[in-house]
Amino acid sequence: MIAAFVFFVLGVALIFGGLAIGTLNALQLTGAILGGVVSLGVSAILIFLRLYVKTSANKAFVRTGRSGATPVLDAGTLVIPLIHNVVYISLETMKLDVERTAEDALITKDNLRVDVRGEFYIKVDANKDDILAAARSLGDRGTHPEQVASIVFEKLVSALRSVAATMDLVEIHSRREDFAKAVFESVREDLKHNGLTLESVTISRLDQTDPRTLSDDNIFDAQGKKKITEITQAAMVERNRLTRDAERERIAKDVETRQQILALERQQAEAEAAQATEVANVRAAKQREQREFELQQARAVQEAEILKEQAVEQAKAQQEQQVRAAQIERDKQLILREQDRQQTDITRQQEVETARISQEQAIAVADRQREISIAQKETEQATAERAALEAKAARERANQEVITVTAVSEADRSAQTKLIAAKQVIEQEKIKLQTEAEVAAFAQVKQAEGEQEAAARQAAARLQLAEADAKARERLAGADQAQRVVEVNVERERVDVERARTEVERQALENRQTFDRAAIEFEQAKLLIGAMRDVQVEMAKSVAQFMSKGRFQVFGDPTTMSSMMDQFTKGLSLGTLAEGFLDNMPEGLRDALGDVGATLQPLIARLGGNGA
Repeated sequence: MIAAFVFFVLGVALIFGGLAIGTLNALQLTGAILGGVVSLGVSAILIFLRLYVKTSANKAFVRTGRSGATPVLDAGTLVIPLIHNVVYISLETMKLDVERTAEDALITKDNLRVDVRGEFYIKVDANKDDILAAARSLGDRGTHPEQVASIVFEKLVSALRSVAATMDLVEIHSRREDFAKAVFESVREDLKHNGLTLESVTISRLDQTDPRTLSDDNIFDAQGKKKITEITQAAMVERNRLTRDAERERIAKDVETRQQILALERQQAEAEAAQATEVANVRAAKQREQREFELQQARAVQEAEILKEQAVEQAKAQQEQQVRAAQIERDKQLILREQDRQQTDITRQQEVETARISQEQAIAVADRQREISIAQKETEQATAERAALEAKAARERANQEVITVTAVSEADRSAQTKLIAAKQVIEQEKIKLQTEAEVAAFAQVKQAEGEQEAAARQAAARLQLAEADAKARERLAGADQAQRVVEVNVERERVDVERARTEVERQALENRQTFDRAAIEFEQAKLLIGAMRDVQVEMAKSVAQFMSKGRFQVFGDPTTMSSMMDQFTKGLSLGTLAEGFLDNMPEGLRDALGDVGATLQPLIARLGGNGA
């Protein structure tokens, strides 16, 4: 502005100075005038630039003066300081914060206080009417948001209170957009009078006022506290109910979940058990097939061994049979030789007795005078004969006892051999038993025949002796009383001798009965062995059928199985089967075997011990 004034003074000076100086020629005058005009032009330009005011994009102004109020928007105009006045208006959007809390909080329709913070976005529209209205209502404060807020603050608060009074607290909260829209509609027209346009209203904070800030003397606060208490207590009850219900539902859900988990675990366990069972069944089937194969192999091996043992035992049995037949033949020859020897002894004794009796008779007839001495000698001879007969009877008893012991020992050894052979080869044992029975029977028959023939010869000898004695007694019948007394004594001695002979005969008969009884016992033992063999065969069949139909799991090798079967079979065959056979035997046969039991029990015990 100073530069314009300087140029203006300089121009005036040049123009009027050149005219005033008369000494200047035309050229100088023209130059002075031209310089003055230029100075005035420069001064005018500077003044115009200084007085011309333009608006920016976010502002407008109103020029007042002699021609009235002129809104200027997006343009410019001359503003002469002494003539015109300019009021600037901001066209930017302004944010006005309104917050009401504590005792200044809004009162809702249900007499509750609510803390609210709202943001109002306002601006001056870019039109001359709103710019002019804003310039008139706001003046120079139109460019400062704080100053604008101080002007319209109460309008905004009033709009908030008015709308809050028409809605409950919960309704305001749940319909926050409707609340903001209602406030917008309520305050928009009032702001229009100030040239302001309300763009939007936002509620950034909305909450119940702290009850501690409420006054008990305020009717609204008192009703609000009552309402708060009712609502909060009801809410607490409902919250507690919901908490309990939620806890119950949670526990029920946990129980249901646990049940489902247990059910799934049970299904899993059942599936695993089923799978394990199936696997075990397959494995057991494979193991059973393997065991069956092993048993078949072991059975084949055992059958081969049995066949081999049978062949060996058969050969051994044949050899033993041949040896036994030879032994029986030797025994038979010995028995025949013994019988011949006995017959020779008996004949020689008869001859001796006959000669002695003849000699005695000759002596008695030839020399009656010596009859008494002869009778005495005969008495002595009878006594000696009695002693000899008694000694002979004792020898006969001893021989019979030896024969009896031999027969019993033979039967015991034969029964033991038969039992051992029956456990190995049944068919061969049957043949051997039959052969042994025939040989033993033949031996005993021959022995009995020899004894019978010996007894007959002894009886004939005794008869001859008796006849000779009778003849001697007839010849001596005429002897005197002394001789008769001697004869009576001799007869008494002879009766004693006869009694001794009778005792010997009775003992022989008893020995023969003993032999017959031994034969019976032998037959009973043979029958018992055959019955035990049949029972063992049937038991073997039953065990084989039982083993074929059963399923067994044996831990071990085929040797273990064979040992178990051997022990099982021996225990049954030597214990229960024999006892059951004896218990089921007919009454008569069991009585006949009563005396044999004491002999067979040690034998069976020894066989069982050897087998074990």
